[in-house]
Amino acid sequence: MDVDQTGKQVGTNGNADVSKLEKSTKTPGTLDEIILESRQMSGTPPQGNKAEFKPRILWPDVIKTPVNPWIFSCKEIIEKLGMDPQQTTEMKRSMEKCLIYFYTLKKKLNLFDHTYTASCILFFRYWFIYGLPSSIPECIHISQAILVTACKTMENNRPIDAYVKATCEFLTKDLTTLKSKQNMDKLKWDVRDKLVSNEKRILCSFGFDLNIENPKELIEEMFSGYYRFNRDFDLPEEFKTVFPKILQEARNFIVQAVTQPVSLLCDGYSFVALSLIYCGLQYQKLIDKTFKYPKNFFRDKFPVAVTSKQYEEIFTDYRLIEENFFDLKSNKREKLQISAEEIKNLIEEDINETEEITAALNNPYDYEHIKTGEVRQELLDHISKRIKELYEKTVNDTKKRSLADPQTNSDQLNKKSKV
Repeated sequence: MDVDQTGKQVGTNGNADVSKLEKSTKTPGTLDEIILESRQMSGTPPQGNKAEFKPRILWPDVIKTPVNPWIFSCKEIIEKLGMDPQQTTEMKRSMEKCLIYFYTLKKKLNLFDHTYTASCILFFRYWFIYGLPSSIPECIHISQAILVTACKTMENNRPIDAYVKATCEFLTKDLTTLKSKQNMDKLKWDVRDKLVSNEKRILCSFGFDLNIENPKELIEEMFSGYYRFNRDFDLPEEFKTVFPKILQEARNFIVQAVTQPVSLLCDGYSFVALSLIYCGLQYQKLIDKTFKYPKNFFRDKFPVAVTSKQYEEIFTDYRLIEENFFDLKSNKREKLQISAEEIKNLIEEDINETEEITAALNNPYDYEHIKTGEVRQELLDHISKRIKELYEKTVNDTKKRSLADPQTNSDQLNKKSKV
């Protein structure tokens, strides 16, 4: 392990273990100590013993969170399963049970797809670094804390009782000894206590690094109305007609693909590119053999280089991971046998070696590029239209409810008359 000039630990060969995760181990001191330390970091000399509050130092506009490497080779990922066939089978069974747990609670708690994908991504990161407990109940307790962390990161949090109730129901399907009411009450308190402790444990285990790079969230942002009207307005009309169908298939691809540890193979933007290439090839094979992405489509929209050779290797690794991990209905199997030549016939990118190296430096989604707030009139018109449609829908729904329940309508009129 190397150490850079800032004292940050830097991993080698893409490996990551407990010691390589950035985490703050220093206990916060008094306000005077914090201010003194902030002055030392910023080069501001102390002014006697007077403590001055500087919000720009202590609470900056943008708080940078720790970022760790989460990309590994296919060989490293598969080797994490171990060499003992029996232990490998048991581990995969526990992992499958955790993935089923995520899917079950997604349905019960009505979670977003990108919360489900975030849970799977965090789960595979935890498994790769720390492994899993030997018993399935303990695995579920860890998974519950991961799900709660993902939920807080991606959307509105649910009441703790909602998690506990759904988790207990899931556990009792496998543990027949917990069927009686007395044991069920005890289980609920046990699940609640473990959620509180494991949630802290998960955050510390990740070194407070919640930079998930969730591909499901990224694909929604990259092709949102903002970019559709401000960036993609000059795309060919024929492509703009077809692309929404491919985009929807790409969303489905991502939700299915995260159930395998593919998120350990590539970053979030590369995952999105992978989904678009796969779905574009399927569209080309099944519907329109002449279909191609517009020239430099990926170069203009992605902060990562997209080359045919690179993605041929990712598809090959993806297929190997499917073969070594879970036998699922959503597996792509032989469809992942995609050659560089097939990808070349789908994309046309002007990428040279220099651009490939510096692609990440030209991030089109950097805050600095959009903070001016300058947009095209077409976007403003689109927003105005959507607001009007939403308003009309709300009014119509209210009228329908009033007609369906006249008693409620009468009560509301009485309240108004009293006022």
